[in-house]
Amino acid sequence: MKIFITNLGMYNEGYLVGKWVKLPVSEDKLDEVLEAIGINEYYEEFFISDFENERIIGLSEVVSEYSSVQALNELAQRLEELSDDEADKLGAVLEYEACRSVSDVLELLDELDNFDLLTDVNDDEDLGYYYAEEYCSIAIPEHIQPYFNYEAYGRDIRLESSCLYTSYGFLLDNR
Repeated sequence: MKIFITNLGMYNEGYLVGKWVKLPVSEDKLDEVLEAIGINEYYEEFFISDFENERIIGLSEVVSEYSSVQALNELAQRLEELSDDEADKLGAVLEYEACRSVSDVLELLDELDNFDLLTDVNDDEDLGYYYAEEYCSIAIPEHIQPYFNYEAYGRDIRLESSCLYTSYGFLLDNR
């Protein structure tokens, strides 16, 4: 994750003075950046004018120009600890849950175990097949399998559960 920190006073005067910061960042490094962009007794305020994150789709929706750098720093640290599968799950949950702030995302990170992501399930037919064959929720005799309507079965499962198709796969909410 990277943020572009901009000097608000100078921006209001018509000058774009800022610097990219890779997160997580130490307090000392952040102080150096703030000093470098002219944050001092005269120019006391700064804002986040840009945000980059390639790992998880949807994070840019919750980062605003006045997001807390400390909260973003904590989020960056927690994201570094995620496995690729957990990062995909978080991306899917962000498509499912309405998050308005970085603190909402931090709370979601504590709840990731309440969700299951089926990455190879992208439609009702895939879902029906997964539940029938992989999850073994029903036993379909081999001679009947070509006639079984996996799509209708998957649709019924989807309609009866808290779930959603996401760009990462099928997300189940187990709360």
